[in-house]
Amino acid sequence: MADLREKLDKLRADAADLVLMSRRSSDPQKRALFERLADELAIEALELEQVVKLQSRRSSHSDMGKVVPLQVRPDRR
Repeated sequence: MADLREKLDKLRADAADLVLMSRRSSDPQKRALFERLADELAIEALELEQVVKLQSRRSSHSDMGKVVPLQVRPDRR
């Protein structure tokens, strides 16, 4: 799960870098290319974020079956 989160952070950072490159580019073709690439990476980041959320929900539900119920013992006074 941590690997997916690292990948997600990297995708977001790369998308942000491409947006900056697009804004700084004076060539209209390069600007359009960087914008498209930034959009593609942003979409991939959103898709990966959905996968991470889905896996975290699944793991929390599956972990609930592993929980041992607390049995209250009578007081030993």
